Amino acid sequence: MVGLDTMTESPRGSSDMSDPKADRLEYQIAEALDTEPALLPLLPDLLADLQELGTSSAEIVECLRRAGLARGSRVLDLGCGKGAVALALAAEMGLRVDGIDGFEPFLASAREAAAEAGLGTLCDFQPGDLLDFLGQDRDYDAVLLLNVGPVAGDYQSTMEGLRTLVRRGGLIVLEDGYLADGVPSLPDWPGYGDLATTRRSLAAFGDEWVDELIYSVEEIRAVNERNTELIRRRAELVKRDQPQLAPRIDEYVANQEEETEILGRDLICALWVLRRAA
Repeated sequence: MVGLDTMTESPRGSSDMSDPKADRLEYQIAEALDTEPALLPLLPDLLADLQELGTSSAEIVECLRRAGLARGSRVLDLGCGKGAVALALAAEMGLRVDGIDGFEPFLASAREAAAEAGLGTLCDFQPGDLLDFLGQDRDYDAVLLLNVGPVAGDYQSTMEGLRTLVRRGGLIVLEDGYLADGVPSLPDWPGYGDLATTRRSLAAFGDEWVDELIYSVEEIRAVNERNTELIRRRAELVKRDQPQLAPRIDEYVANQEEETEILGRDLICALWVLRRAA
């Protein structure tokens, strides 16, 4: 890919020519993917072996089945990544899914996978800034925000923006985490609270609790360790082609390893489903 001297160039072109909104989106994407904007061009290679970027498609399918989401329902997947969840929902439940993500290489992978699976009529993947969608008046049957974090700053503000995207009686699905007992805060992970605080924030608008799944530490650790090993192997290949970037690539891998330690120790992963009341 590009060399070190040109890594200050954003995927959209020179940062001097980009507008503030594009800069914000680039920063948001980098933050969600645990890297710096300058390394974004390398991520398609570093994450080439990961179709699911942290979310279990099987868990989302099962939770929406339990919630009674009917075949043909319309779903908005914010931060859809490579489209693994959207494709599973379309294939296994016959749902129509609009996927939104700010990283065009992931969207390209999602579209390719949808075409190969014959799901192009059920799945539509488009670029967009998640913050632009929050608070819009839409009538989806369900909205998903999976492993993206409380993008509006905290869970209550994020929930306020998400619930307007679904019709009354529609589902709001979040997969993320809360602070473990005894952990007062995580400076690098703002917006998170303990479980009780998180539950109050999510239900602040009177919506109905439908489902809650607290993932086991062992389960999350096993998934993250496997994914980190795949990234580590890819990183060695990328470094052969881009030796001048080796220190920054090593730092990215180290950050992934550190996150694996945090998840399950300081931050407990969970899946929540609520039904919009009004």
